[in-house]
Amino acid sequence: MDWVKYLNMRLDYIDGKSVFYDEYSYERDSLRLLAFDERGMTKDPAEYYKIISLPNPKLDEVTFMDYNNSNYVQCYKRISITMRSEGKLEMPSWTLTDESDTIDSCKCKKAIADYLGRTWIVWYTEEIPIPAGPWRLWGTPGLIVDAKDSEDLFHFKLVWTDSLENHNRMDFLDLCYPRFNTRRNEEFRHFFLSPFEAERMNMRLRTEDGYYEDMAGIRVIRRTPGREKKMKYIPLIPSDYWKNK
Repeated sequence: MDWVKYLNMRLDYIDGKSVFYDEYSYERDSLRLLAFDERGMTKDPAEYYKIISLPNPKLDEVTFMDYNNSNYVQCYKRISITMRSEGKLEMPSWTLTDESDTIDSCKCKKAIADYLGRTWIVWYTEEIPIPAGPWRLWGTPGLIVDAKDSEDLFHFKLVWTDSLENHNRMDFLDLCYPRFNTRRNEEFRHFFLSPFEAERMNMRLRTEDGYYEDMAGIRVIRRTPGREKKMKYIPLIPSDYWKNK
């Protein structure tokens, strides 16, 4: 099996809220604050050059979690297409075990739960007493520092921790994924969808190049009907999860 590794994801947490996103997106958005003015005009060419010199985001997805109000926002972006969905947080039914280990100098305990269509095995530390974790994993008595599913398809591991320098980061990232009352804005191709619709659309955009061309309004190749190219993509939430939703 060919594995794809997304390195340097970030989990920011403050006041009962968290956001999980790609570090390249973080750097790019930080530079935008310096490069552009309020009208979107370039005000610092040097900072703009840094933006275009950055690698493309490996995983242009953002997950916002509000633990106090038990809701989340999931955003996806595929070049010119933006998808946004909102939903109520499901509390994982964690089975807290007696197993313990030390991970990166943190004393950790093990927990297991069937959650969003997969069995997750996580290690959390009560030394950092917040209920957060990577992606939509949450609800343990401390920060989740290591998590993987039972099929060993996904593995999250904490690399380092530090205090936030910019507490406005979540608000700024939120603005990058506009809200709309309508389901689709034809000019900017922003979609506000149900959780199932967003996951289904993201899956199709990542696995059917013809579908992406049609949705983005572009055509890069001539296709023979029924012979569209298929790409490999395994979603964090398996397709079977949505069958009875």
